[in-house]
Amino acid sequence: MTQRPDDPYIAKVNKRSYDKQQIIEQLTRGVATWRDTNQNNQTEIGFSFNNRGFNEAQKQEARRSLISYSDIANLKFTENGNTAEGRVTFGISNSVRTAQGTYPTPGRGGGGATLYSPRMATRVVMTHEIGHALGLKHPGNYDGSASESQRAYAQDSTAHTVMSYFGDKSSGKQLGAKPLAPMMDDIAAIQKKYGVNHQTRKEDNTYGFNSNTQRDYYSLNSARDRLIACIWDGGGNDTVDVSGYRANQLINLKAGAFSDVGGLKGNLSIARGCTIENAIGGSGHDALIGNDADNRLTGGAGADQKRGGGGADTFVYNNALDSTPEQPDTLLDFTGGTDKIDVSGAMQKARASSLSFVQAFNGKAGETLLTYDETTGKGSVSIDLDGNGRADLLIKTHGRVKPDDIVQTVANSRYRLSRRRG
Repeated sequence: MTQRPDDPYIAKVNKRSYDKQQIIEQLTRGVATWRDTNQNNQTEIGFSFNNRGFNEAQKQEARRSLISYSDIANLKFTENGNTAEGRVTFGISNSVRTAQGTYPTPGRGGGGATLYSPRMATRVVMTHEIGHALGLKHPGNYDGSASESQRAYAQDSTAHTVMSYFGDKSSGKQLGAKPLAPMMDDIAAIQKKYGVNHQTRKEDNTYGFNSNTQRDYYSLNSARDRLIACIWDGGGNDTVDVSGYRANQLINLKAGAFSDVGGLKGNLSIARGCTIENAIGGSGHDALIGNDADNRLTGGAGADQKRGGGGADTFVYNNALDSTPEQPDTLLDFTGGTDKIDVSGAMQKARASSLSFVQAFNGKAGETLLTYDETTGKGSVSIDLDGNGRADLLIKTHGRVKPDDIVQTVANSRYRLSRRRG
């Protein structure tokens, strides 16, 4: 069994781990795809509700499920639309005992989502059944019910795909609920079938707290909310913000990686081929991992560990409490001359006008000590922000920090709004 990169939980699962191509083949095996017959690089699918079983709230949930698919792939859904490229019909029937979805039949009618009762018209169920109507199968050879022996591979879990019958713990994760929108493997499979939608959220977006995505599964309003999703984003300079949580968290910005946020395990992931530049942690002891873009990593309170990865990364400190002598942060891969430590926010909050680099504190606000041990490769940044002769802000580093590596003013704070790498 091989361990997938940036998914440590899979190593604990007693099933074979599949790679991306194997997963796509498993989810799309033997199923047709709606065809882009007019070759406009967008498959247009009409949808309708065929009886009075759906109330307006349930219809709205179905529409939201459809949008979650058109966000990730070159699909256009039109209600009551007259299109020859594809059709999905929603219905409620007492003749079936469970919800069921029918696969695409290009040139011969359409696919559909049939529910046993109005109570089944939930977003979770409809996102699953719409997956069938677009050409996705269950990960394993099961239908209606399944036993553990029928799990085909380690990622056969709702933490990876809404098409699975097996819960989050089957892949070693803890989501706390079922996902409302396509997950990492659904995104890969649907994009393979219908093409990648790079127009979705191609501006600067925030996921989590302070979200501007207009998607409920990407938005948090309080620490009671759960973030159970896989992020797909088309461009811009984007941020994962989990600042409202107190639990210790792992925020991994690498494409294809899973994060532990809000006290859960593996509940947030980033789709393959997606770049998210920035992360904001909460008040616990967080671990922040960057990617090959120019990342801005803000840990918040707690003794955080930050690893920027490739790119010219900025480690941000908006408050002296973000990294104290009692609970200091550790920068695990600081590269002098490339990476930056931005303390402009902490200085502004403390009303410190500038930094002066000294060998020992003399009781003046802004005095800064830089240490580095050639033998261990470790150093530190200590700043007396209020002039009391003691460090208020202390940051430990793996790598040498020089005065030019520290950003003191907001005007010099490096924040590229449109730069993307990787």
